Amino acid sequence: LLATTGLFQNSAPVIIGAMILAPLMSPIISLSMGVVRGESFLITTSLKTLIYGILTALVFSSIYTYFMPLTILTDEMRGRLNPNILDLMVAIISGIAGAYANSKSEIAKSLAGVAIAVALVPPLSVTGIGIGWGDFGMTYGAFLLFTTNLVGITLAAAITFLVLGYAPIHRAKKGIVYTSVILAAVTIPLVISFAKAIEQNNIIAELNDAIYVENDKPIRLHVLHVNLHKDVPEIFLQTNSNVVLDNDDLRLLKADIEKLLERKTLLNISTNTIID
Repeated sequence: LLATTGLFQNSAPVIIGAMILAPLMSPIISLSMGVVRGESFLITTSLKTLIYGILTALVFSSIYTYFMPLTILTDEMRGRLNPNILDLMVAIISGIAGAYANSKSEIAKSLAGVAIAVALVPPLSVTGIGIGWGDFGMTYGAFLLFTTNLVGITLAAAITFLVLGYAPIHRAKKGIVYTSVILAAVTIPLVISFAKAIEQNNIIAELNDAIYVENDKPIRLHVLHVNLHKDVPEIFLQTNSNVVLDNDDLRLLKADIEKLLERKTLLNISTNTIID
């Protein structure tokens, strides 16, 4: 509820508070210990706790969203809809840190920092918001991020426990292989998403702060966002010029951009006229 409220507020401090309160990290670390030691009781009870926690979070966030009169997608929500390989790296590093902190009582106080870094509850809350709004794409993207965090932490923490000597390799092999297979399956959409992130970055780098001259009118571009989820890239631009731009100027600009990118584009342009 706290995370969902923070997401609607678009408030990072509130969301961070929800991350610290979240009780999900401990059962994930317990699951990792069960995997590395091959203890079915520990695996079963940890999974049961996780499932209860996940279902509770989804039920409350979706019901809360259903009765919430706000329907605007905030930046904090949007930032959790397109996970990629970088998110998996965060999960793996956090899993190593979480396992090490749990095994060393003198540094256990750093667990709050681990919880903030990996952010387990916000993507669950965004998933609940997607359910409340009936938005499958939003639900899928946010839950993929949560699954990435869950599997990445579990595998990284299990390997860390193995390195720290909590189980012999032959005992840990089976659990780590199963977890690695699941992680490999999760990685496929992350790689695709990362490729799109690289493509977005390249388009922004090509166009941002570029200066074009159309009909003797100098135009400086500022790229606001690039959407690659359509058949052609949709580029949200702001143009800055010291003269008022008309439709002919913008059509020429579009032609120049398509020539530069060597592809068709859909431009969403907001014009900004600078008066000296």
